[in-house]
Amino acid sequence: MVSQAFKNRTRDEVIAAFRESIRKKHEWQKKAEEDIKRIRQERLQLSL
Repeated sequence: MVSQAFKNRTRDEVIAAFRESIRKKHEWQKKAEEDIKRIRQERLQLSL
């Protein structure tokens, strides 16, 4: 599977794709943390 993703790509293209996947992962993690924080705040307000 991984080798298929790298097929016919230069070394720089592979590195760029890897960095892009890491960037997307970080964005997803940040959004998930913000969603969790928002949900916790909503639950806290409802419990008061």
